[in-house]
Amino acid sequence: MMKKWSVLFLALMLLLAGCSGQASLVRDTVVASLDHPNYDYQTTFKLSGDKDKLFKLAEEENDPELTAILKALEAGFKLTGSQQDLQKAKMVIEMNDEQVLRDQKLWSGDQKASLEVLVDTNDVYVKTPLDQKYLQLSNNIDTSISAEEMKDFQEKAQKLTLSFLKKYIPKFGYKLSQVKNHGKETVKLPNGESVETTHLSITLDMKEIIQLLRYIAEDATTNAEVKNFAVDFLVMTGEIAEKNDPTMKMTPAERRTQAEAMVTLGLQELKQWLETEGKEYTPEKIVELAKEEGIDGLNLTLDYYIDQNKLTVKQVSDFSITVNDETLDAKPVTFGFAADTLAWNYGKATAINVPKAADVVNYEDLKKDDKALEAFDENGFLRAIIDFSLEEQGYEADLGSMILP
Repeated sequence: MMKKWSVLFLALMLLLAGCSGQASLVRDTVVASLDHPNYDYQTTFKLSGDKDKLFKLAEEENDPELTAILKALEAGFKLTGSQQDLQKAKMVIEMNDEQVLRDQKLWSGDQKASLEVLVDTNDVYVKTPLDQKYLQLSNNIDTSISAEEMKDFQEKAQKLTLSFLKKYIPKFGYKLSQVKNHGKETVKLPNGESVETTHLSITLDMKEIIQLLRYIAEDATTNAEVKNFAVDFLVMTGEIAEKNDPTMKMTPAERRTQAEAMVTLGLQELKQWLETEGKEYTPEKIVELAKEEGIDGLNLTLDYYIDQNKLTVKQVSDFSITVNDETLDAKPVTFGFAADTLAWNYGKATAINVPKAADVVNYEDLKKDDKALEAFDENGFLRAIIDFSLEEQGYEADLGSMILP
């Protein structure tokens, strides 16, 4: 398993790093985190924006279920996770207000509704506090690739990606227009540690988000590092695909030639679009078209709390969209999500224990033995998911593929 959450996090940081002034510190923390990844984190997600207007709209629609869902989102949920290595990870998802589950008789008791998720290579184990055992979800994709070959591919892919980011990030030249240094602030981490940090905030509106994306596209057409990375990645994926399908047999030279041709063509088409249609669809034009469709605005605010080692120990993100629709009485309406992430144990892996066979039930067990279902409490939401998936032909495989990274 590749640490997808890490790659996505780094990619987001990359896009917003900037190259000068206050934003350079954000760029530096991305570079530092490449060599010192964090292994423990806690993120809280909450509904943001004009919550009162959203509640009013739900009440006017006389939709109690929607109101309950909005209240649950307003209270938010917390995700606490740990990473041991490329193969093992653990996270616990906990709702702050599970009333919507209780009303639907999908939760009972004094404990808060939560779901524990353990990842071990291509296996995922899930369990709630109400259940006696873990439900095992396996990747049932038909493949001739061995676990060792897949692990080797994933490790090489991550190494290639990190190598590219180390070269690309320091030279990333987009200059952000709204960056503010709020000075020193102390951050209290869940492990009890207090860290002195520098607090930086970055704000992007719809126009600047579009400008940023356009800059990335234009840079890709001329940046040799981007092209080399794309070619190397295609070659690598071609090699692993060939192991699964021998009919795709190619020599290394042929595979590289094909990859270079594909990347070159793609970049040429992107450059042509930027020089033709792209000139018409300027950031100002796209903003205008969005407003015609009722989207008055997009806003993304990111707050970074960076320690003396240039590592981000806290990040607060708030993404919102403002909608102006004639069918809404309370217009315009702004809504979105806010995420507050704390990170610690940089460079220190956390040991994760995979459940023993006696503590695990898989779908084959459930199909063969009716008593196996008793391991999952009737008053828990996981039992409801299992019951539904057993009724739907082939749904269990889909469920596994959705959860597996």
